[in-house]
Amino acid sequence: MAPFEKIGLFLLGSPADQAAIDYAGRIAELANSAKLLCVSETKDEQHAAVDPDELRTRINAALPAALHPRVELRLFDRNGLAEMLRAARDDQLDLVIRGRRLPSHQLGNPMASTRLERKAPCSTLIVPGPARVHMSRLLVPVDFSEHSRMALETAIQLAKAAGAAAHQSPQVTAAKTFTVHYGYHKTGATLAEAAANIETAVQRELDEFLVGIDTTGVQFDTLLMCSERTAQSVHEIAAARKMDMILVGSRGAPPSAAAILGETAERMLASAAIPVLVGKKKGETVGLLNALLSGL
Repeated sequence: MAPFEKIGLFLLGSPADQAAIDYAGRIAELANSAKLLCVSETKDEQHAAVDPDELRTRINAALPAALHPRVELRLFDRNGLAEMLRAARDDQLDLVIRGRRLPSHQLGNPMASTRLERKAPCSTLIVPGPARVHMSRLLVPVDFSEHSRMALETAIQLAKAAGAAAHQSPQVTAAKTFTVHYGYHKTGATLAEAAANIETAVQRELDEFLVGIDTTGVQFDTLLMCSERTAQSVHEIAAARKMDMILVGSRGAPPSAAAILGETAERMLASAAIPVLVGKKKGETVGLLNALLSGL
């Protein structure tokens, strides 16, 4: 199972919280997590006071009794996002989970849902409000980077653990999109011929990328798609194959806050109807986070 020893749960005081709580409970159980830190503001989105005892009861209901002593609840008067980010840094969390409304409920500002994911110094899992806990059919878009390799290995571990617990056959699909760039006709090839040639080359790269990745214990397959819209293609694959979750690696090297998440991952988060786990190397973006938090 992926090493999610310390999990953070960011609660927004909205109906989407329950799905996040359910996923946090299942992952904490599968990983036998040592800590589940729950951060919430003292008022919900309707400005009603949050009852800490009631909230703790809701959280514990999603956990096996053995994990109840490992739950820590912190309430803040304002700026829960900043406090969640501080906790992710100071408590060295491995994963932060939060719920969100479906894209149609985001009041015309879907990119606001990526604020936590851009800045978090660890992996994040974003769960749409109506989602039910299923994690044995996982889709991983890959770009042959180290981060996407990490996401794929995490997906295999998570699918095996979830599948075994649910007595289901775990499945993992690695998907790669490619594009036929303008100017292909100068080679004398038709569009179909150019696409076939590129697909052959991409398949070769994919085979090399997969060398050394242990796929035993899961039904593993790959899929190539010719598309200029990677995020849309990933959502279409997820819907067609009835996948439970998308796992995508996040780049950490670029200097800008937006680039840290990556344009494709950001678009997936903005429009996904199923949970999306954004995999990061722990602590990789902590320098930027320190700079951001210093002004809060």
